[in-house]
Amino acid sequence: MIYDLTILALLPNTLGAVMPVLPDTYASFSSTGKPLGAFACEFGTLNRFAFLTAYDDLDALMEERARLMTADDPYRIGTHLAAVTNTAFKPLSFAKPIVPGAYGPFYEFRTYTLAPNGLAETQAAWAKIIDRRHEISPLLTNMASIEEGPQKMVHIWPYQTIESRMIARIQAGKEGIWPPPGGSGKLTNLQSELFIATAFSDLK
Repeated sequence: MIYDLTILALLPNTLGAVMPVLPDTYASFSSTGKPLGAFACEFGTLNRFAFLTAYDDLDALMEERARLMTADDPYRIGTHLAAVTNTAFKPLSFAKPIVPGAYGPFYEFRTYTLAPNGLAETQAAWAKIIDRRHEISPLLTNMASIEEGPQKMVHIWPYQTIESRMIARIQAGKEGIWPPPGGSGKLTNLQSELFIATAFSDLK
């Protein structure tokens, strides 16, 4: 399985024009993949939407990338776009398949940049504690980028409330499993953003 995370950044003061169109954008987001979720950034860089799409394999993803390169307005909101980023990921060894459902509506996207050849050590540290961490609050996925450039690890955590996030992180810290022991040695940058699932998202 390959996951694509596409971030659509809007120009200022365009939300009113874009929101009515986004359900159609999501429904026809990919010609070869399965849309899983669409999320609006609540805390972080604003006026941004994250679209998560699943592909059976790399060939299916590349076919969609080729379509995007030749389409005039693939997302149907071209006049309102400030920037678009597409990043492909493979799930880590312990990550379960993403199953659409109601887990949020709050989704924390944590993006860690890894030092060269740092994934193996980081993944091994996470594997030791992830079952217990998942019991405290579920992990939607943890995945590593397969694009050129510094490798990114993105883990996504759904929460029903902001308070439940705080409670879960405090509990994991008390048990000594968060941050994962030995899991920070190969990290060079850490970023956290909070997104809210849109009404038309399969992940809610």
